[in-house]
Amino acid sequence: MPAVLHPVADSWPADLLVYESRAQTVVLSAALSGFLDDVETSDRRPVLLTPATSRITWAVADRLRRAGGMWAFRDSSGSLYSALSGYEVQELTELWEEPASDSRRHEAFTRKPFAGHACLSVDIYARQRADSGTVIGELGDTFLQDLDLPELAAWGVHEPATRRWNPAAMTRSIQEQMPASRPHLAVNGYNSALSTTVARTRTGLLENTRGLIWIGDYEMHRKLGGAAHIARHEQVNRALTRLAEDFRPTVAMVSLAHAVQTDYGLGQRAASRWPDEPAAVLIGAWAVRDLGLDVDDLARKHDVEHVGSRRAPSVLLRLSGPDPVWAQFVAFAHDLDEERLASALAVDFERADRGRS
Repeated sequence: MPAVLHPVADSWPADLLVYESRAQTVVLSAALSGFLDDVETSDRRPVLLTPATSRITWAVADRLRRAGGMWAFRDSSGSLYSALSGYEVQELTELWEEPASDSRRHEAFTRKPFAGHACLSVDIYARQRADSGTVIGELGDTFLQDLDLPELAAWGVHEPATRRWNPAAMTRSIQEQMPASRPHLAVNGYNSALSTTVARTRTGLLENTRGLIWIGDYEMHRKLGGAAHIARHEQVNRALTRLAEDFRPTVAMVSLAHAVQTDYGLGQRAASRWPDEPAAVLIGAWAVRDLGLDVDDLARKHDVEHVGSRRAPSVLLRLSGPDPVWAQFVAFAHDLDEERLASALAVDFERADRGRS
């Protein structure tokens, strides 16, 4: 049987490709980015393997999620663990399986979550016109400024991002990669990072901007009310309203996230952490129209309002009630009819995914 070789992967057991790093902070380097690019066009799943003490940047975590990958770590004894759950695995293929009831858990996951930073985790899908006047990057920059945070300062496709912020230059880079771009990073130098991909659809372009935006100390925000406090925050509401007014969002979600400091901005470490909590959801005008939403009826059960254009309004849901935020989110989705909502939002996403394949 011929030997299997890979230019970047360190090993390739079963249907996996494994990238091993011994760095204390793993960044989205050219080598790691190339590894993930290659995996996304193959039939294998990626694994990032690090020491137990390593931290990964948000950009690395985001690319792993996009590629359907997993992060694993090896402790000083040589044992392997999932960096997501902390449970020991005998083989890396077990990272995608539910841990057995008697699985050992690493001690870093049995303690109270570490002190860290509070962040807004944002995930925005927006339609763009496929014409010469379209500029990619203004959506994310405007969102930051509406939160009263410093504007973007640099961009690139690897870390650290070193090119001076120039949305026209980033747009040209994205255009060269159509019909589907690789993620482009943009940072503001103050612990906030955004990642943008663009794909063609039948009617234009679909932009997906994700990000992790620093907002202070996590314990402080927990004491203020956590995600419910974020949902009611004036600047968050202003940023989402401006998004509906000045852009063409399909859907946007803002959550409260827990992060740790790395040598290159915010990220994660292999230890227990507070789970993300959804705070607000913006449903764009197209979905509102297609679903025929009765906002007055929804407002009797949920904290929702019309935002954006009066002729083509969007709907802003704030998960600000006393019930657990995920319970509020599930109840709202139920009242909208989950299948109809998924159908209304999936059209652009399906076309964008076809563009990437």
